[in-house]
Amino acid sequence: MARALPLLAAFGLTQALYKWGDVFIPIQASYAAPNVMPYMRLLQLLVLGLSFMFLFAFGLRMLATRIWNPRVIYGLPLAILGIWAIGIAVFWVFDLASRADITASADVLSRYFLALPGGLLAAAGLRRQAHGTIGAMDVPRIVYFMRIAGISLVIYAFLAGLFGPPAPFFPANWLNQVALQDLLGIPVAVFRALVGLVLTYSILRALEVFQVETDHWIEEMERAQALAVDRERIGRELHDGTIQSIYAAGLILEDVRMSLEVEPERAAVQLSRAMTSLNQTIQEIRSYIFDLRRGEDVEDIEASLDRLTRDFRVNTLIEVDFSVEGKRPKPLEPDRARNMYQIAREALTNVARHAQARHVDVRLRYGERQLTLRIADDGIGFPVSGADGAGRGLKNMRERAQLLEGALVVEGTPREGVTVVLTMPI
Repeated sequence: MARALPLLAAFGLTQALYKWGDVFIPIQASYAAPNVMPYMRLLQLLVLGLSFMFLFAFGLRMLATRIWNPRVIYGLPLAILGIWAIGIAVFWVFDLASRADITASADVLSRYFLALPGGLLAAAGLRRQAHGTIGAMDVPRIVYFMRIAGISLVIYAFLAGLFGPPAPFFPANWLNQVALQDLLGIPVAVFRALVGLVLTYSILRALEVFQVETDHWIEEMERAQALAVDRERIGRELHDGTIQSIYAAGLILEDVRMSLEVEPERAAVQLSRAMTSLNQTIQEIRSYIFDLRRGEDVEDIEASLDRLTRDFRVNTLIEVDFSVEGKRPKPLEPDRARNMYQIAREALTNVARHAQARHVDVRLRYGERQLTLRIADDGIGFPVSGADGAGRGLKNMRERAQLLEGALVVEGTPREGVTVVLTMPI
């Protein structure tokens, strides 16, 4: 439809030029030489034929499929227009008939062979679009206006194609606009004008389909973007939540393996803790699958960090100190508290996996306009410049810091430990 609309616009423009000729040519008659007027009428007639050719091509284009060659689509109306124009030239140059008869006959023939089939083809093309592509978009109001436009084109095809000026041959000698005007008492041009208004209004309303399609594209893009964001979120939650819980359970089971023969009672207690941790992980996975929640609920960041550090101390046997400095102005929103908690959890997990540390210091500091979380260990450290490609954990921490509109700084050198500092506005 989009590819065909310029042809319909060209039809409307050339029709307007043709009709304005009926106004300006008589005005010029009082100023121009008498032998010039027939050529002005001939030029007006050529504009008429060109307009009907555009309508014919519009109908073919609306009915064509994408596999059609454009030369096939436009070749037929161009061929008819060419034969018609050559016939006019031959009769005009060799004076085979009077100039008035030539223009009248050429006018009628352009209507029979271009306007009538062109209007019917255009109506059929609009119907095909309405019941095909546009009908599948579930926009009944646009389909309704497409149908109205199609009906208007059918009426126009008969009014403009069959009822032209009188001509000295059948059926134009009795089926013409003069005979129809005598029968109805109203000029045919009035009916054509009304049909043109209805066609214009219905086509303009049907053009809303492009806005509908644009809205659909935007919705698809937003849906794809939301899906990508959700995938990133699920990846972070699984890495920072589920995988960390499984790793903690693995540490407990490792302790159970080492103490099973020496301290069976302690091993039983640790085994029970591991089972509890794994059951909790199963529930988390179910929650992710059914999207019942967006991760672990964190209502109070201070209490959550205190619980996290105590669990870390028990699971890893690494000494950890947790302190809070300053006064909390107001509780953090659940989403912000959850992201901050997961950053701390990932940092401590990295300490347990890689640092070989003996002590970790976790410090939460409230400032006037910002909140700072600092996690420092005394482990073997690492070169921070090559840390980004080591795994997904650090990437997740940075993404969460961006969600918090904050900044994450990781400082570490070999044999001097690592310090992770998160700064976020409050």
